[in-house]
Amino acid sequence: MPTLDITVEQVIRLVQQLPLEGKKAVLEILQNELVNQENPWLKIAGKYQDDPQFDEMLAYIEANRQELNDQEEPK
Repeated sequence: MPTLDITVEQVIRLVQQLPLEGKKAVLEILQNELVNQENPWLKIAGKYQDDPQFDEMLAYIEANRQELNDQEEPK
């Protein structure tokens, strides 16, 4: 497919000129493209699910966070 050298504003003006069904078709195509984009967060999802030290690490982080919060509270 050839690449067109037009601005976003020009595309918007062209889409605005379409009948309602044409606008719906453009919207559907754009939504499908957005939904089908690869989500970089999904690449690491579940990375630590089998790590036996993960729960211990989370507890350490929580304890450290609580300690910092306690230090910040006015006495």
